[in-house]
Amino acid sequence: MSTLLVIQAHPHIENSLSLTVGEQFVKSYQQAHPDDNIIIRDLYAKEGVPPLNDVTMAAWRKQKFEEPMTDEETALLKRHEEWLYEFINADKYVFINPMYNHFLPAEMKQYLDLTAVAHKAFKYTSNGSVGLLHNKKALHIQAAGSEYHKGGTWGTIKFLFKKALHIKSNQSCALMDLGDMYLTNMMKFYGVNDVEKLFIEGADAHRDQRQQILDAALAQAKSMAKNF
Repeated sequence: MSTLLVIQAHPHIENSLSLTVGEQFVKSYQQAHPDDNIIIRDLYAKEGVPPLNDVTMAAWRKQKFEEPMTDEETALLKRHEEWLYEFINADKYVFINPMYNHFLPAEMKQYLDLTAVAHKAFKYTSNGSVGLLHNKKALHIQAAGSEYHKGGTWGTIKFLFKKALHIKSNQSCALMDLGDMYLTNMMKFYGVNDVEKLFIEGADAHRDQRQQILDAALAQAKSMAKNF
């Protein structure tokens, strides 16, 4: 039995493409893997992501030097540990988010900061950092109003060519999706090298095709869930 951890970073607006596709993936995954454990971690829930703030830093220092902590500090570190061990003990990850200004929502970035703990998710060696989360896999489900990944490698080449020649163009490419690049790099930093992608793109740029774009993504989610 495996544990699937679903990390949602979405403010729950109506008709969310990423949440709709994410829900379809989870439903299909459950049908294909009935014995697996599924955990939904909503980063927009009322309590929010445990913060990395002055209270956190003070608590870590006191913990290191075995100094007495306040109730607030103790409770905060307990939440940090619960979220961290939930992450490192999972076998599979699904990250669900909308693209915000070419990046991830702040809550997702904060979550990745929370899980980037030395000697837990990675370790330092004389040859650099080494990820500790082996034999795991991840899926990134992301919705964006424009198209960034449709053209593949050739689309990126055309984008760079136009930039180099100062040709005006509204074309986007994968290089502008800084959020997916960051998430993928963080997974590899942790040792998670098997990272799949499911992009729902162009629904704002092509409003008349919104349903077709959603239907295609839903079908892809069903297919990917079977062997994830």
